[in-house]
Amino acid sequence: MTKSEKVEIVESTENEATEELSGSVEKASESAASELDQLRNIVFGAAKADLDERIRALQSEMRAGFEQATQSLHQQISNVQAALQESVNSLEDRIGQVDSHYDYKTSELTKNIETLAAEVESNDENNRQLDEALHKRIDEEIQQLTDQFTQKHNQTIDLLNQVKKELNSSKTDRKTLAKLLATVATNLETEEDI
Repeated sequence: MTKSEKVEIVESTENEATEELSGSVEKASESAASELDQLRNIVFGAAKADLDERIRALQSEMRAGFEQATQSLHQQISNVQAALQESVNSLEDRIGQVDSHYDYKTSELTKNIETLAAEVESNDENNRQLDEALHKRIDEEIQQLTDQFTQKHNQTIDLLNQVKKELNSSKTDRKTLAKLLATVATNLETEEDI
């Protein structure tokens, strides 16, 4: 046998021994653990069972509490949603009423504006016609007064010319002339009063 073969045999033997040793250690630790579990069960078995039961009861209570809280929360959310929806519906109704009222008022104002515009236009036309009639009447009266004044003026000039002729021809005294001029002045004053 060569040296390398001897080394291999020694190594394989060592490996087998190590495996056997670790297997027996595992068996010993398993049996020790099993014995420890049995010992715990004997000493703490009733307390452990009671503790396990309490834990299960607490878990059950917590689940029931969480379910109740969840249902209560869902109910509250539903109530809040319903209240919000009712508020939104009420607000939409109010907005609709305001819009309707605004449309009605706008329509009324538009009608009133159109009516007032028609009345203003009618009044403007009436005022224009009245102005034209007034101007025409004033023009006619001015023309009439002018004609009367011209006629009176011409009569006065004719009268003065006649008086002048009479004065020149008959050489009337000054008193007669003063009376005549007073008469002419009176006639002129009455013409101005007209």
